[in-house]
Amino acid sequence: MGRIDDLFDYQSPYSSQNGVLKNKLHLDDEELLNKAERILTSYKLAKLYLDPGKQTFDITHYQAIHKFLFEDIYPFAGEIRTEVISKRIPFCLPQYIVPELTRLLGELKYKIPKITNRDELLKFITEFYSDLDIIHPFREGNGRTEREFIRQLIDYICKTNGLEEYNLDYSLIEDKEEYINAVVKADALLDYSDLMVLFDRILVVKEKEKDKTFGSSNE
Repeated sequence: MGRIDDLFDYQSPYSSQNGVLKNKLHLDDEELLNKAERILTSYKLAKLYLDPGKQTFDITHYQAIHKFLFEDIYPFAGEIRTEVISKRIPFCLPQYIVPELTRLLGELKYKIPKITNRDELLKFITEFYSDLDIIHPFREGNGRTEREFIRQLIDYICKTNGLEEYNLDYSLIEDKEEYINAVVKADALLDYSDLMVLFDRILVVKEKEKDKTFGSSNE
């Protein structure tokens, strides 16, 4: 995850001198840290799939997911970032994260009852995914937290509104660059068209015997 401050002589409070994020595993090799992340978070995501715990779909819930996934890896698990970060585009400035995240999640109680079919679910999830992504509340692990939160949210919407049980099956994404470009386009330009086409392909009726959503990438 890049920082705008990289243009200057800046030492991130989150990183060691060699640029690797400070971690509880005492790893100073980024490749090894990423591998450990994948193993530990895959296990934690599987546990959340079986028992998501209390679901309030507010900022406390969102932070709780991040903390649960990363508490064995990072000292900042569950904490809102205090550093400016970017990845192709700049994300929300730290001082605006809490009010923006609170606003976005607070709107759910008005928007969820209006979702009565797959097309409405697709439009809502596409826009919500992008709006949540641009906030990027944490220093690391935003993608996995966002995907898990949205997995739980889709489950809740489908059950509450009497829809078929859908999920976003990310294993159906054949071109990761296409996915990243679609997200960036939605985040930067509020143009959700490409992301909606992609999500239309992967928003599928949930398989009863297995689920493919918690093996995910290392973002």
